Amino acid sequence: MNSGMPDPETYPKNPRSTRKKWYAVIIVLILLLSSFIVLSALHTTQISPDVSVNTAPNYLYAGDNYTLSLKANEPYKTLTVYWGDNNQTILNYTSNTVTISHLYSSPGIYYIYYKANFTSGSKNFNIYIPVYVESLSNGNRTSNGMITIMKTSSPPVISSSNIFFGNTTANINTSNSGCPANSTFKILSQMLYIYTNGTLNRTMNVTVSGVDYNLTLFSGYYTLKLAIVTGNGTENYTTYYYMDIPVNPHAKVYINTVSDSIVMDSLTPYTNLNPQEAYSRADLEILYNTEQLLIGKGNSSYFPEIASSLPAKGNGINGNNYTFNISNNVKFQNGKPVTAYDVYYSLLMDIMLENKEPQTPGWILAQYLLPGNYHDTMNYTNIMKAITYSNTTNTITLNFTENINSDTVFNILSSPGTFISSASYLKSMGENLTFSQSGFKYFENRSNNYVMNSTFADGPYEVASYIPGHYITLVRNPYFKGTSNYSVPTINSVTITYKSQISSIYQDMRFNTSQIALFPETYPYISYITGVKPYNDTYNLSVMYDFNSNVNISALDKYVAGANLPKNLFSNITVREAFWYAYPGHNTTKAMELWKSFISNKTEINKFNLTVTPSVLTYRYKPLVIPLFTTPLVSGLNLSEFETNLEKMAGTGNITFPIEVVPVSFMQQYEKAGANLMPVYETTIPETTNLSLYYNELGNTMNYTYSYNNGFSYYLYNISNRSQSVLMNELNNNLSKLAANYNETNIRNVSSLLNGTYMYINASRSITMKLYMQDYIIPGYGAVNSYGIVLFNRISL
Repeated sequence: MNSGMPDPETYPKNPRSTRKKWYAVIIVLILLLSSFIVLSALHTTQISPDVSVNTAPNYLYAGDNYTLSLKANEPYKTLTVYWGDNNQTILNYTSNTVTISHLYSSPGIYYIYYKANFTSGSKNFNIYIPVYVESLSNGNRTSNGMITIMKTSSPPVISSSNIFFGNTTANINTSNSGCPANSTFKILSQMLYIYTNGTLNRTMNVTVSGVDYNLTLFSGYYTLKLAIVTGNGTENYTTYYYMDIPVNPHAKVYINTVSDSIVMDSLTPYTNLNPQEAYSRADLEILYNTEQLLIGKGNSSYFPEIASSLPAKGNGINGNNYTFNISNNVKFQNGKPVTAYDVYYSLLMDIMLENKEPQTPGWILAQYLLPGNYHDTMNYTNIMKAITYSNTTNTITLNFTENINSDTVFNILSSPGTFISSASYLKSMGENLTFSQSGFKYFENRSNNYVMNSTFADGPYEVASYIPGHYITLVRNPYFKGTSNYSVPTINSVTITYKSQISSIYQDMRFNTSQIALFPETYPYISYITGVKPYNDTYNLSVMYDFNSNVNISALDKYVAGANLPKNLFSNITVREAFWYAYPGHNTTKAMELWKSFISNKTEINKFNLTVTPSVLTYRYKPLVIPLFTTPLVSGLNLSEFETNLEKMAGTGNITFPIEVVPVSFMQQYEKAGANLMPVYETTIPETTNLSLYYNELGNTMNYTYSYNNGFSYYLYNISNRSQSVLMNELNNNLSKLAANYNETNIRNVSSLLNGTYMYINASRSITMKLYMQDYIIPGYGAVNSYGIVLFNRISL
């Protein structure tokens, strides 16, 4: 082949007669090259001795063993690992790869480092492994400490780390988790110990409220230990919190991350991934990413997911009847198509499981598809009329009992409970239904809950692995095709890890071991983290106080020593009303009048086995102690004012109302019928875009939204308070009007009636939650839905 280019000139062009001379030169060059190769083999390049991190986690719970694996490139004499809590391990050589364990008994922020002695001498590697050790719980007699490096400190060597240059300053703040949950224990003292290279060089008394302190750093390795002593005059307890501050301008940090994957931290573990029973935000976080619905909901509009299109009047909508065509492009994670029967069976299960405990979201659909009181009319005949399907035409039809606008229908079908799963999968998990009058009755009467720890996906992701209470990992569903409204994921896997404290999530974001997290907008430290940005999507949580009419006293006794009240005290409407008026901004004088009328009613006092004397109200011959439960997420000044107002309300009754701060996961664990130990507890509910559903969730007494949690029953009002019963009926009627005609007048009427009932206290407060991401995460439009759920297929790396 002729390339059109001249041949390269490899040597001078001489006459052909000089060829032998060039052969000689080439032979000499070959001999010289061979000599160099031999010399190189005899004198190999010296490789520097090295020890690298093989595997090392960056997070664990206090009391767990930490396991570190290191790999050396040549034998060493000794290897020393410094754990950051003033302990070290010295190992003699056994193999190039070594695994070492260490028990961290106290929470804190530790920086592990190591050095080795080789034949050629000792070597420091300048590698630090940050480890955040989280406290399992506060305990009800102790208080946990916390040390934070403030934003005003000198710049660190590595962004968002505790590693500093020499001759600089770290501005630190000490704080605590507050007084112990057991109100008989108080914080007695706080002491800060400062070590340099393992030797104590300073001790400081710290006030209970904490202190800011400028620590001048010279060289070496600083360890701070905060000791908090609590006691009740008889018993004392001490907890410790550690923070390491290495000083090393040449430091490198090891973070255990996986490419093409992200980690999101969450406060509340999921409990049930049954697509019809799941109701908590943690459950829905997974289901909205693994399951599809007939209709999807964007920030400002609805779009088809499993339906091929949105029905319109004359084309799918005929009076009260809505017909949906099922898309032929939707498949489950095993590659099988989603059929009309799968949609039918999923929605059928949603209705059939409506009356299970704890409360399921089936009421959202059932109240519109079944006539009258759907608890009484949920039978074979009515359900068969309500939903029909055809696999031949691949359609499903919903026959509503009244005219409701399409926005309400689309809102219902994009709400919890209406996720579409495989009919065969649901049956394999126990949701077997015989299609007959007796079969439906038998299924309805079964007390079974069908708890599922995994899902059968038709959405963007499927479940790969999980340990309930600790984490769940989702990977891309290869059969998910996506639409213009609901994109195919670009991130290969997502792990949701569950932490009990906001401070733990904060440290994970600092270390970049998590990439996404939600924080209350008021959280003070998040601005300290460089490389983390807020995402502009926020969502609000309404704050309310629920009353519990069926307190689990035996569980409460174990958790709060000294708590004392009748288990069903809050079944009395007057008691609820008095507490309602005692809330800040209401009417404390009215609260005092109501409480006085309650304790002067001998019939009611006898009913609750209370004793009234001129100076004190007692139960079991002891003064009443009624704890108010809250979480770190929402507790604040309003709660302290509420406690003060309640004490004023009780007057000389010597009743106390201690505030008990518990993790979000604690609330979710015990907010169940028969298990709930919290007499009054502060909870949150997402403020969804469509207030019709929001008010339904709060106020529809026929759906018993809170009855299974707190023991409330609509019928209690019929027995004990006629005016409240009338209000409840009016509320139900107005909620129906709101669903049919979503306008300002109906919204105002429902809101007014809702605030006139005493099911709970509407605190008129909300918490704004903001999504934070590492700066290399790219959020797409609608990355957070109206429930505050992060949609992972709408973000990318």
